[in-house]
Amino acid sequence: MANGRGRVYVDRRVQGALARRIVGHWFIFFGLSMLCLFALQYFTGDPTLTLMGHLGVVWQNYAFFVLLMFAIVPAFAYDSIKLSNRFAGPMVRLRKGIQAVTEGEPTVNLKFRKGDFWSDVADEFNEMVASIEAAKAEEASDKSDRVQREEVAC
Repeated sequence: MANGRGRVYVDRRVQGALARRIVGHWFIFFGLSMLCLFALQYFTGDPTLTLMGHLGVVWQNYAFFVLLMFAIVPAFAYDSIKLSNRFAGPMVRLRKGIQAVTEGEPTVNLKFRKGDFWSDVADEFNEMVASIEAAKAEEASDKSDRVQREEVAC
């Protein structure tokens, strides 16, 4: 893959919620579209037709549209999940970096991929880690100086 992403689905909770929302919105849009098409047919079509007759005319005129709309749902959901990887992926990497810092593990500079959102957060995280490491080094140096002074005093 050109963007270096191996997985599209990296955060089940966030990306799943987004996919459900997109598909839900699509169904609402589709239902309202069908309702509008039926209303147009019912109010402007042949007044002698029954309700089922109007439904038949709508199906006859718009069956291709209905099939096309159902065919694009998976593409909408997939594209939304793929786009959401640009913000979910960085947050997954940031969370792992925070866990590493919390557990005292060595951390490497966090760098998000080209096209990811929140690249400034990676820079701020790296500055925070550098600041923490500098404070630890200074504390270790102070402790070492104190120990040497105590040894000299003895």
